[in-house]
Amino acid sequence: MWHHHAYQGGYSYHTYHQAHGGWLVHTIISAVIHGLIYGAIFRVMRNMSIEQAVVVAVVGIAVVGGAYWWWSRR
Repeated sequence: MWHHHAYQGGYSYHTYHQAHGGWLVHTIISAVIHGLIYGAIFRVMRNMSIEQAVVVAVVGIAVVGGAYWWWSRR
């Protein structure tokens, strides 16, 4: 079986791990983190009215969008 080492032929660390299963670990960890975040959001919003939930969602999107805009301008 052909095996390519991490830095031969221009391969980067990321490419090496992508080719050797690092993507699976990344996917599992990402799913767990997203599950925890979404679980916390749903627990907080469960007792809110529709109007309150919409306000929180709009403010959250504005904050994330503003942070992204600020970060990308740096």
